[in-house]
Amino acid sequence: MTALELRELRKTYRSRGRPPVDAVRGIDLSLASGELLGLLGPSGCGKSTTLRMIAGLEEVTGGDILVGGASVAGRPAQRRNIGVAFENYALYPPLTVAENLAFGLRARRRTDRGSGDDIGRRVAGIAERVGLTGLLDARPAGLSSGQKQRVSLARALIREPDVLLLDEPLSHLDAAQRDTTRRELKRIQRELGHTTILVTHDQEEALSLADRIAVMKDGVIQQLGTPYEIYDSPANVFVADFVGEPAINLLPGVATGDGHARLSDTGRLALPVPVAAGREVVVGVRPEDLRLAPDGLDARVVAHEPLLEAGIATLALAGVERPLVVLTGPEARLAHDERVRVAADARLIHVFDAETGEALR
Repeated sequence: MTALELRELRKTYRSRGRPPVDAVRGIDLSLASGELLGLLGPSGCGKSTTLRMIAGLEEVTGGDILVGGASVAGRPAQRRNIGVAFENYALYPPLTVAENLAFGLRARRRTDRGSGDDIGRRVAGIAERVGLTGLLDARPAGLSSGQKQRVSLARALIREPDVLLLDEPLSHLDAAQRDTTRRELKRIQRELGHTTILVTHDQEEALSLADRIAVMKDGVIQQLGTPYEIYDSPANVFVADFVGEPAINLLPGVATGDGHARLSDTGRLALPVPVAAGREVVVGVRPEDLRLAPDGLDARVVAHEPLLEAGIATLALAGVERPLVVLTGPEARLAHDERVRVAADARLIHVFDAETGEALR
C-alpha cells in the first residue's frame, strides 16, 4: 500500500486569443495508504482534471504529485504505476475480456511482469475476484454496462497499481446495477487495500464508498472531511446545498440578537450559535430534521408525495418566498392547501453568513 500526496497542484489551460482558464487552483491533499477518497463536485469543477494530472494524462501547470513520498509529476503515465478505470470503460472491441485484461501487461514488455503463463494466472485471479471468470472469452459488445465496468476495474487492478483512480465508475449504470456495483467496489477496495481516489458528481456514491470526501467547486476544495463531517457540519452554503437528498432548506433571515433568526414578520427559528442582532444569515435545515408539530411555524401544504417508507411534503411559509421541504413519516396524509405547523430542533440547524456563505460555528 502506498500513500498519495498532492501539493499545491494547479492546472491552467491557455489558448491563443483567449484568457487563461484555471481549472485546478492549488489543491493540497494527503491520502493515507489504503484510504479511499471521494472527489465530489458538479461538472466542470476540476475533479476529472485533477485525476488526469495524477494519472499523467494531463501536464501539471504547478505543484507536485507524490506517490510513496517520491515525485511523479515529471514522469510519463506508463512509468507511474497508477491504475485508472475510465468512465467510458475504454475497452478494446476486437479483444476478448481475457485479452483486454492482459493487454497492458503484455504491452509493457517488462521482465518483472513475468511469462505468458504468469500473465494467464493473473488474468484468471483478477477475473475470479471481480466475478468475470465466466466471461473471459466474451467480447465487449456482448457485455452489459455493469460487466463492462467490472472489466475496466479489473484491467486497472491487474497492474497491481500503487494508486487506483476511479473516474465516474457508476455513471452509466441503471439503479439496480449501481447499487450492486457500488457494494462490489467497496468490497474489492477493502480486500486489496489500494489507495484510491473516486471521482464522482453523485453524492450517494461518495457518501457510501469514501473514507473521506473532498468537495470541489471552481477548481478549489471547499471542504475535506469524513462523510459525517461533510453532511452534518457543512463548511459553507455550497457544500450544504450540494450534499443531501432531498436538498437542504436554505432560508434567508436576520438575527434578532436573542438567539433567534427572523425569517419573516411571523416566523422565527432558534439558532444553535449566538449571532449579533441585525446580521443577515442563511438558515439551513435538512428535510429530515424538520417535523410537523403544533408548536411550530404556520405553513400551507403545496404538495405531498407519499413514498411508502416516507413522504416528501413541500410547504409554503407565510412571508417566505422559498418553499420548505419536509420529510414526513409513512403515516402522514396531507392535502393540498391544508394548514400545518412545522418545527425544527435548534441543535440541528445550520447557520451561514449571508454575504460570504461561510458557516457560523
